[in-house]
Amino acid sequence: MIFIMRFVYLQTKSGAMNLRCFVLLLIAIVAGFRSDAQTSKIDSLIHLLKTEIPDTIRANSLRLLATYYESVDTEKSEQTYQESIDFSKSKKLYFEAGTAYFERSFLYQAQAKYREAELSLDSAILFLDLSNDNRTLLRKTLVYAALSNVNKSLNNYDKAIEYQLKANDLYEKQQATSSLVKAYINTSILYKELRNFEQQENYSRKVLAIGKKTKDDNQLFLGYTYIAYALSEQLKNKEAATYLDSAKTYFKKGLNLQADMNISFFLISGSVSAKLKKYDEAYSEFKKAYDYAEANKYTFSKYQSLLQMGNMRTFQKRYEEAETILLNAYSEIQKTGELAQKNIVLEYLSNLYKDWGKYDKALDYYKKFIDVSDSITNIQNQELAATLEKKYESEKKEAIIQQQESRLQQRKTMNFLFGGGLAALSVILILGYRTYHQKQKLQKQRISELETEQRLNAAQAVIKGEEQERARLAKDLHDGLSGMLSGVKYSLQDMKGNLIMTEENRQAFERSMDMLDSSIKEMRRVAHNMMPEVLARYGLDAALRDYVAEINHAGLLKVVYQSMGIDQKEIEHSTGLTIYRIVQELLNNVIKHAQASEALVQLLVENDKLIVNVEDNGQGFDTRLSEEKGGMGWRNIRSRVELLNGMIDIQSSAGSGTSVNIEFNI
Repeated sequence: MIFIMRFVYLQTKSGAMNLRCFVLLLIAIVAGFRSDAQTSKIDSLIHLLKTEIPDTIRANSLRLLATYYESVDTEKSEQTYQESIDFSKSKKLYFEAGTAYFERSFLYQAQAKYREAELSLDSAILFLDLSNDNRTLLRKTLVYAALSNVNKSLNNYDKAIEYQLKANDLYEKQQATSSLVKAYINTSILYKELRNFEQQENYSRKVLAIGKKTKDDNQLFLGYTYIAYALSEQLKNKEAATYLDSAKTYFKKGLNLQADMNISFFLISGSVSAKLKKYDEAYSEFKKAYDYAEANKYTFSKYQSLLQMGNMRTFQKRYEEAETILLNAYSEIQKTGELAQKNIVLEYLSNLYKDWGKYDKALDYYKKFIDVSDSITNIQNQELAATLEKKYESEKKEAIIQQQESRLQQRKTMNFLFGGGLAALSVILILGYRTYHQKQKLQKQRISELETEQRLNAAQAVIKGEEQERARLAKDLHDGLSGMLSGVKYSLQDMKGNLIMTEENRQAFERSMDMLDSSIKEMRRVAHNMMPEVLARYGLDAALRDYVAEINHAGLLKVVYQSMGIDQKEIEHSTGLTIYRIVQELLNNVIKHAQASEALVQLLVENDKLIVNVEDNGQGFDTRLSEEKGGMGWRNIRSRVELLNGMIDIQSSAGSGTSVNIEFNI
């Protein structure tokens, strides 16, 4: 959207494009402000915010609520963004504060408050610089791209280029190939707006270079197409046609392209063919663009393609066909009330009838053209209208008409060039629409990421609470109840020496003491399992060895434990505790349900990955049931794996045992 505004500003410098571009801008803006109600999600978040939740979840929930408010109540959206910012700053949540400033800029851009958007983005950079979150680099990249768009809207070309190049540099550092291709295309279009066609070509060639490296057909297609576009702007039409031929070889492979990209391709191809005076070929390309626009209900592109088709028939002197096409377009455009396209079709009809020699109709449509295009009508156009009127009133003024013929010929040439420029404008606007759709996708992705982040934070808070409660209970059992039972044991032993008991009472007393010893040992074992002291002192590897040894000692299952490379990698306590609980839950499942005699537990650290593998020789099960109807144990395992952004793979079938493989980034 922002990109379209800047393009329109440049084109108004030429005079002739003023009203048309202005109206096209209004069309694009109106199309960009449709959104669905978010009432149910808003109510859910408001309810959540009334409860006691961790600070990070509260900051993210406020930000998400502000995002939902954008399409419902912009004033509440701005207030909620500010609340999220203030709360994040008070809790020193720098990443969340920077993200809230970044997302608030979209609200300002939608309201055309570009200065406010720029200030919000500058604040986003300030707080992101203070953040050590691993998502910070990607977020800063998006902020720089947004600053480029905002500065284009503010006519600050130097800053727009500066920020776009910063975004490009960060994408290059992250080796984000797909995003880099889009960034290079945006840079190419930006230089096109600046009429720096050499740099436009340069960045288009960078897209092609990436495509050749990745061997991605879509990227190769984009590279060849945008190079052709840049060469066409430099009037290197034969060379542009060569690159279009290369693009067509990939296009014919049946690429999975969006409809607007297909339309852009055919409009560029048609424009190049028209400049080479290959009118039949140009007509065919514009017709293909029309067919795609019609099938996908791209109304604007449909009429633009139709107008170019009529214009090509006029150049070919196939006047009846041109008349049918243009009158059909005129009839349809009148229903829309779109002044820009109405202005163009009136001019084309006036030129058609003038070339055809039907001066009465030429005058009629020219007057209508004048009425609609008051902002682009100059003195020369008014003189031309007067001359046509005199010609219509009296054939005796042939000499005056002849004097105007040269002007009309010039006008025809200008219209031809304008046709090519219009095709280029159509491409730009289509790309603008495409950018809008991409922005919508990014916003949905942004909301999805926030929801996922909120869900993970909630899960983390629950698990953290569980571990804290386990630790408290373990401490109470070990230090409290276990100590009391030990005291009772010693008291009973003291009492034994002072009592005279029969042999039968003595045996009963000894059995009671044995049961008391067993109870104390069992209580200590339970306390140890709830919060293993070995894990805190010696780490994950030692804790798992100790746990496996306990199982083997109890004779419940024969477990073999193997580890490799884990002593070379320092694992945070919280991460180690989560992995310990996962292995503990898996082995509990084997003992309770698998009817296995043997199990294998393996830990392997390789580069920055920790791989956990647990296998057994039990009866196996249907893995689909664990996903659909899994019990609390499997839900706990999956939630803990998800918390650490891990990947779990379960292989099992009846009678063949079970293998669970989990990978974590550490």
